[in-house]
Amino acid sequence: MNKERDYYKATRLAVAAVNSPSPLKDRLAAIVRSVARSMKSGASLILLDSTRSKLIHSSSRGLPQFYLRKGVLDADKSLYEVLTGQPVTIADAGNDSRIQYPAMAAKAGIASILGVPIMCGGGAVGSIRVYTRERCDFSSQDIAFVITMANLAAVALNSDPFRQKTEEVDTLESSIPVEASALRRSRSVTFAHPSEEYFARILDFYNIEWVYEPRSFPLRWNGDTVTEMFTPDFYLPGLDLYIELTTLRQSLVTHKNRKLRRLKELHPEVKITLLYKNDYDRLLAKYGCGPLAQTRAHGISRVLYSATEIEDRVRALAGQISSDYASRRPLMVGVQRGFICFMADLIRQITIPVDIDFMAISYYSGDSDSTVRITKDIDLSVVGRHVIMVEDIVDTGITLSYILNHLQAGGPASLAVCTLLDRRARRLADVRLDYVGFEVPDEFVVGYGLDYREEYRNLPFIGIPTLEKSSKKEISPQKD
Repeated sequence: MNKERDYYKATRLAVAAVNSPSPLKDRLAAIVRSVARSMKSGASLILLDSTRSKLIHSSSRGLPQFYLRKGVLDADKSLYEVLTGQPVTIADAGNDSRIQYPAMAAKAGIASILGVPIMCGGGAVGSIRVYTRERCDFSSQDIAFVITMANLAAVALNSDPFRQKTEEVDTLESSIPVEASALRRSRSVTFAHPSEEYFARILDFYNIEWVYEPRSFPLRWNGDTVTEMFTPDFYLPGLDLYIELTTLRQSLVTHKNRKLRRLKELHPEVKITLLYKNDYDRLLAKYGCGPLAQTRAHGISRVLYSATEIEDRVRALAGQISSDYASRRPLMVGVQRGFICFMADLIRQITIPVDIDFMAISYYSGDSDSTVRITKDIDLSVVGRHVIMVEDIVDTGITLSYILNHLQAGGPASLAVCTLLDRRARRLADVRLDYVGFEVPDEFVVGYGLDYREEYRNLPFIGIPTLEKSSKKEISPQKD
């Protein structure tokens, strides 16, 4: 009778939370809290990423931090409730192949687990999981209660005002499952440093799913005791990439570099990138923020590629494209304004019939609600077409990755990328480049369509501007 009363009280509190005007993350956290308290257990809420292959932690109660940092869960290796759409009970967590991290579960003292899928639109978008320290044969009453709470979580996800807002515009996000559009709203994160929060906002702008400090890697042991660990700042499931930010003085970075080398020795399969202070400052400047955004150009310090060198390279790229597409009529697509000089010269050198079209996207505004949007889509259909994306410069690859996903959704027969400049040193997103003019150093460049605060586009060559400090805080972002 006491259990029935507790479940009724928990359900009533959860209903009140779902109907409240609180942010989505607070409403979901209230549901998880109600489950944990009423069942006297640990509880968590996890959501599928947009690829439906990874389970991203959203909220938890009564679970140790080291267990939460055990690593991102794979949907096909963990309990399977999101795959089957049915509740899963594990009475003995220490002896069940459906536990992806059995050693960590044992260390956390987890004896039994109940997983109930969160169903939206006929499919699972995530799960509520219950973890007990004592062996538990979950009753039908227990399972029915968690199903009710999972249904309330589904109501919260479907009624998220942010999701309704994004569905009113034609963006990539409006076409992906509910969990992807609500994922960033459902997180409850306390960042250790402002730089991490700002980096997360940039990722959110491009709808790139991320997990904050998801895994701690043991690096050294004294017997069975771990004496040194490393916890990367971010994990990007869609890119299978860990990212560590460092804004420390150079003298303090050596220790972090040593940890990274050790991590790669122990786990060569792990992809990880370290963003140094200069890398981070340049990334912020790309979006009009940070110390480098307070500079202004004053002339050209040196020329990287002369007009003649550019002309020769563009002619070579045009010849290669003409040969590769000899029996086809490609559609060449450009974005924003920087590509104009490159595309104009390129299509005049191509010797086969081509069609051209243009796109425009929004830029990062810096607030927590901002997201990338296609403000002007192409007019021609890409269905069955051989599309060539024409870029002036590929930098982090984040913008390009977003645009390629958008174009790929249109059903082209093939999709290739032709870029004049490749700044590989700053790459985060792994994008394939089919035609590359020049690989440029990790410096800001202008000319031949590329600008600095709308200046220098008309230079016939590509050069590096001389920068000086300014009181202004805006800078035109150099598209990637």
